[in-house]
Amino acid sequence: MSKKQTKRTFIEEARRKQIIDATISTIAETGYLNTSLAEIAKYADISKGVISYHFDGKDELINETINTILTDSYLYIREHVQAAEPDHRAQLRAYIEASFSYMEQNRAHFVALVDLWGSFSSFEAKREYNATAYDPCRRNLRGILEPGQASGEFGAFPVNTLASIVQAAIDGIMLQWVMDPTAVDFEACKEQVASLFDTYMRA
Repeated sequence: MSKKQTKRTFIEEARRKQIIDATISTIAETGYLNTSLAEIAKYADISKGVISYHFDGKDELINETINTILTDSYLYIREHVQAAEPDHRAQLRAYIEASFSYMEQNRAHFVALVDLWGSFSSFEAKREYNATAYDPCRRNLRGILEPGQASGEFGAFPVNTLASIVQAAIDGIMLQWVMDPTAVDFEACKEQVASLFDTYMRA
């Protein structure tokens, strides 16, 4: 049985989180190709054996790191969407604003994520990563756009296409920011993207 499938104590969960956080920071600073278990252990100030105790090698650690980055982002955005006003225009704005806010607060996560995507050697691995990354995003957006159309708050447009376009706008700015953090004004982008789609989608 994989170590990630066994029931873990609170202390074990905390140690795994420490290792994953160190993995993110190490990849963000040195790149995936230069990141070894030894480097991660050094960053976390633990022995390499501690990592091996909690993870079945580097592949499992990297998979769990990717899942953690995507899940944490998803939960943050979902929380802000649920806290928004019940109308779907407010929820769409909350989705866009929360996406930018989370990125701004967690730059290392996205630097590491982009580096990992570019480092996959096989087409199959990259295809699986893309599905993992984008299916939840599009599903969340459809959950705002479809009922928004049904309630008359939004006009007529192809929901799947617009869900992809909204996420593409967010991620396109994220990529520019990862490449050059001085090139992007997050507050301005957040407001402009939210206002653009609000204007386009309203009935």
